[in-house]
Amino acid sequence: MIKLFSTILLSFCCTLELISQGIDNENFVITHGPWLQNLSSTGVTIIWTTNRPAVPGIHLTEPEGINRFIRNSHDGIIDGGGMLHKVRVEGLKPGTAYSYSANSVQILKYQAYRIYYGDTLAGKVESFTTPSPEAEKVSFTVINDVHELSGKMASYLRNGNIPGQDFYFFNGDMINFLQHTDQLFQGFVDTAVFYFAAKKPFFYIRGNHETRGYVARDLKRYFNFKDDRFYYSFDWGPVHFIVLDAGEDKSDNNRYYYGLADYDAYRLEELEWLKKDVGSDAFRKAKYRIVIVHMPVIKAENQNRAMTFMSESFGPLFRSADIDLLISAHTHRNAFYDKDKSGFGYPVLVNSNNSFVEVVAGFDGISAVVKDIEGKDLFSYKIK
Repeated sequence: MIKLFSTILLSFCCTLELISQGIDNENFVITHGPWLQNLSSTGVTIIWTTNRPAVPGIHLTEPEGINRFIRNSHDGIIDGGGMLHKVRVEGLKPGTAYSYSANSVQILKYQAYRIYYGDTLAGKVESFTTPSPEAEKVSFTVINDVHELSGKMASYLRNGNIPGQDFYFFNGDMINFLQHTDQLFQGFVDTAVFYFAAKKPFFYIRGNHETRGYVARDLKRYFNFKDDRFYYSFDWGPVHFIVLDAGEDKSDNNRYYYGLADYDAYRLEELEWLKKDVGSDAFRKAKYRIVIVHMPVIKAENQNRAMTFMSESFGPLFRSADIDLLISAHTHRNAFYDKDKSGFGYPVLVNSNNSFVEVVAGFDGISAVVKDIEGKDLFSYKIK
């Protein structure tokens, strides 16, 4: 009887200990992801989330069968302790296929002088291929203005040519605003993971709706932007891509921003960066130069503040730099301005909120096909 009582007491004490640590009996699982970010010829960032704090790592298998285990550290401390996990893998070879799985070691209790570990969770084995600088063709898809309608986005992907794409651009306004992180996952990230994002990367362009809401300030935490900026450039095959951030659409002093907007100064900083980029060897030597930005940069009347700013400041620079194509969104209408109609000597493709664009840049120019929600061709354009 005494032995039975002792066993019950011990079990009760253990339960109290678990409760005091905030631990319940829910299984330790990956809740979102993984999704690939900032894939280059030599590196990639892999992101996922778990329902419990953990220490993240990546098991990487190279083509020769060599296995590597990667954890990141900052300031001498191994990354860990949260539920959002981001691991950067460097030292990859161009044009090479790799397989990987996400590794998460649960942290039960984190004290100053003692850490209690729980289960180790091994994710599903996935794969990706690094781009080759020597590639003579690149294929990609542009999706925008989904506004958290993940079912619409699923139709785009289901009716698109996923196997033939190297990567995806999410060109802004994928959400309505960002007050809760669940909006990112339910709005488009989970759908992207289901269809492609564990194997092919997406590049996320900030639209004006992504600037709104309390959690919008933390947007960078859930993705990986080159140089930790919303504007950047990268090379893939024959194309030098420039990704721009137009910011909010209204004047900084608009009452809806409550004195917290400073986009004019931000866009001027971006413009100075752009001047350097279009003067770089990578830009000048590229066969094609494509700009991706949420708002169209065209010469027109009755534009919002951001479009007017971009038109007056960025348009002339693009004209002198001789870009080949600018792809945009925002207006919720399909439009195409050839180089004689945009006002700056370059063609502009505007994709609506009810279509997606599949683009191929290769031997004989750039071809773009605009498709509806069912994958039927709406318009096709050829830029030689």
